[in-house]
Amino acid sequence: MSEQNKQERIRKIYQMLFEMASGNLQFQIANLDEEDEIDQIAHKLNEIASNIKNTFHKIGHVIPQFTYQNLVQHTFILDKEFYILSFSSSVLDTLKLSQQELSKLKFSKIIAKQSINDWKTIENEIVTNNIFHITLQLHLLDKNNQIYPSYFTISSLLNSNKIVISGITTNIEDYTNYNIANNNLASSKKIDSNTIVQNVYNYIMNHLEEPLPSVNELAKIFGTNDFRLKAEFRKHFNISIYKCYTNERLKRATYLIKRTNIPLKEIAFISGFNDYNNFSKAFKKKYNYVPSELQRSLHEED
Repeated sequence: MSEQNKQERIRKIYQMLFEMASGNLQFQIANLDEEDEIDQIAHKLNEIASNIKNTFHKIGHVIPQFTYQNLVQHTFILDKEFYILSFSSSVLDTLKLSQQELSKLKFSKIIAKQSINDWKTIENEIVTNNIFHITLQLHLLDKNNQIYPSYFTISSLLNSNKIVISGITTNIEDYTNYNIANNNLASSKKIDSNTIVQNVYNYIMNHLEEPLPSVNELAKIFGTNDFRLKAEFRKHFNISIYKCYTNERLKRATYLIKRTNIPLKEIAFISGFNDYNNFSKAFKKKYNYVPSELQRSLHEED
């Protein structure tokens, strides 16, 4: 058995766990031919998913569909005094803070006590090291003092006083309830086309890490029909919904390639691409060169 085959089967196990956590109990791991310890785990996961699905059906429970918020990218830009200058929109949802509350806040204010000593050490080292780079686990605190542990890459930018902190946090969101809430909103009052298009665009920007729902599904979420949605979106942005979604993911990837030394395969994953080859092809189609040809301000670590 090759190492590549082994890693691929382990990846399928992680995917299975994500699918189950997201409410997809139809997913099964196939091609279990090795009959080793890894396949034994896969068999057990298939069996557990089937048992859960059958039990829920017997008791009449509707299995909710969760969005793929399992991997949420969080990025902070700090100044040399470690105050927050900018951040990705997903940070606001996770930390339950407003943009005004988070802007100009000392980064240490959102660090839980479990990580405060590590963060103080990092602060001291960054001051004396212009090419500082480290990846470690930090525990963040939201507005309600709930803890979000995550691994973050912390880097000082070359020829700049700014510091980039980028990491992935796990989270899930009830997609069924999200649909219901938005449908109730849509039915309670007529929403004009401009508002619908803006809401769809905001949804795209806040869910770049996830698979994009179909136009039909988006239309249902935001209280319109797919024909109207496609026409109005193209009218406002001169581009299709899916093309907009792809372009924005590639823009995020470009920023991360230029500003961080996160490995390219990880950047592809962070930007919503499950396969690096698909990411590279989409990148080249848009920019006429592959991601590895883009000059990085920080050296990539293998």
